[in-house]
Amino acid sequence: MLKIYYNILTLNLSKIHFILLAAGESTRFKAKENKLLSKIKDKTILEHNIEQLKKIGFKKITLVIRNNSILKNITKTKIEIIKGGKTRTLSVKNALLKSKIEAKYVFVHDAARILTSEKILIKLVKETYKDKYDCIIPFSKCSDTVIKNHINIKREDLKLIKTPQVFLKKKILQLHKINKNYQLTDDSILMRDNPKEFKIKYLLDNDFNFKVTYKEDIENLSLNHNYKQRVGLGYDIHKIQKIEKSSYIKLGGISIKSKVRVISHSDGDVILHAITDSILGALSLRDIGTYFPNNQINKNRNSKEFLDFALKKLRNKNFRINNIDLMIVSEMPKINPYYEKIIKSLTKLLQIDKNQITIKATTNEKSGLIGKGEFIACWSNLSIY
Repeated sequence: MLKIYYNILTLNLSKIHFILLAAGESTRFKAKENKLLSKIKDKTILEHNIEQLKKIGFKKITLVIRNNSILKNITKTKIEIIKGGKTRTLSVKNALLKSKIEAKYVFVHDAARILTSEKILIKLVKETYKDKYDCIIPFSKCSDTVIKNHINIKREDLKLIKTPQVFLKKKILQLHKINKNYQLTDDSILMRDNPKEFKIKYLLDNDFNFKVTYKEDIENLSLNHNYKQRVGLGYDIHKIQKIEKSSYIKLGGISIKSKVRVISHSDGDVILHAITDSILGALSLRDIGTYFPNNQINKNRNSKEFLDFALKKLRNKNFRINNIDLMIVSEMPKINPYYEKIIKSLTKLLQIDKNQITIKATTNEKSGLIGKGEFIACWSNLSIY
């Protein structure tokens, strides 16, 4: 946290014009009042957005609105107000053409994204000031199964595009001047259509950058806001048996060559089992055995399926993983030679950065059943937000 605030204090934001879009009709929200006036912990979504921008230090802010009713409780803030158009595209165009703010770069952001983190905003600023790109696009990876006409689409090839998006202001202004398609869902498409002409940077955003679209989203956001951070503890232990010829055991989703085999009902991946239990615990749910008992259905089952189940529960409750601290206790196999491969596997399975995972390994100093080489165990200490 201290590092974040240090970064905020050292940011130079004088070259950045921040456009906050709040001119939508909220048609899918299906409520009498604009969704941006919905309250989360006694403040409207719009108030939360503006407070965060000012906290970080953005001063050149343009708020694009449909009518003055949206300005409830924020009339005293020092921001430029511009009336939006009939579509999102026209609202951005109006802001670019009519704003009196001068800046080299422009951030374009949907005000419905209430939980955009300080971390991603700071990353965007730092990437902006490298002066390398015409456009910077935050995105998240797709973790759900995606189909089109009953056919699965490879999710590894997909990017979920988010805002705020960053542009060299003079270039995006010129593109909006000549653009005739007023139904664009985001502005980066104007440059993504010509990737050879523009320098585009995709920036991974693993944080909970959620956009309010439906009325049910407010209830989920309220839950997330009230229980901002939670922790879970997971533990798993399996009997191991020495074998004469080398075989493979599963750890962290990868196969490791070893002269022991794990005796387990499933594939015996103690790391994935412990992580799964820690996620379920953080969500105040029952343990892994409740959902996956030792029956014929789960015989030799891939532990990735247990983890996917827990991750789906995590997403459904609108939480994200903050960090995981793992402790593996075993005499064999030695973990260090496989450390990087396990980290790489876990970042892919959990869709988090490697700096969010710590793996430690220790023996039991020949003490107890683990120390005698008869068991392997893993502790998982996890925090979510």
